[in-house]
Amino acid sequence: MIPYFSNSKIKEDRDWRARLNFSRDLGTGFAAPGGEFTRALYEWSFTPDGSLLKNLLIGRRVVELGAGMMPYGYALASACGAKNFVGIEPFYSDILTRSIKAYIHTNDKVIERIPYKVVQDDMLAYLSKEPDNLLCILACGIEDCILPDQNYRKRVENQIVRTLEGDCFFLSSHSDLFPQSLKYFEITFRRPLNTKVIDRLRLHGSCDAFEKYELKYI
Repeated sequence: MIPYFSNSKIKEDRDWRARLNFSRDLGTGFAAPGGEFTRALYEWSFTPDGSLLKNLLIGRRVVELGAGMMPYGYALASACGAKNFVGIEPFYSDILTRSIKAYIHTNDKVIERIPYKVVQDDMLAYLSKEPDNLLCILACGIEDCILPDQNYRKRVENQIVRTLEGDCFFLSSHSDLFPQSLKYFEITFRRPLNTKVIDRLRLHGSCDAFEKYELKYI
C-alpha cells in the first residue's frame, strides 16, 4: 500500500485543501472530502422514481470509488439491500470508518445492516486487484480535477469495465469517468430536500444489463 500519510503533519491535517496538494504530488487520485452527490442519491432512493436504485443495487457487491468522509455510500447500499459495501478512500479512510459507525449506531433500529469495509487505497490500485465480472461500482463527484491525468482516468475506466458484473451497472453521478465501451443512460432528478438543485446520474452497462431492467441506452 502507498504510504499516503508517512508525513505526520499531513496525517493530522483535516483541511482537504492541504491534502489535495499532497495527493497531487503522489500522482494518484486527489484528495477531496465528497459526500453531497452520494447523499443526493441516497435521499432520492426513497422517492418513487428513485426506487429504481433499489432494483439496481439489491444483492450486489457495491464498491464506491473515492468515497470521501461521509457515510452515504454505505447508507445507500444498505437502504437498497446490497450484499455488502466497500468504500475506497485513500485520504479519509479513518474519518469514513468513524462516520459509517456513527451512522449505524444512530440508525440501528431503522436500517438493515450489511457487511462493509473501508479500504485505504487508490481507486486504480484497488480495482486492479479485483476479479473480473464481480462488482457494482459507484462514483460520485470523481471529476477530472481530482484525477491525475487522462491516462489514469482511462486505466480506471478499463478496470471498471473488467470488474463490473455482467448484468450490473456502473453508477456515475457528477463524475467524469466514462467507460466508452459500455452503453449508458442519463437520469436527472431534483434533490428531495432541496428541489432547486438538479442532480444527474449516468448508468453504464452492457446490453444485457439494459435489457434485464428494461431501460433504453444511448
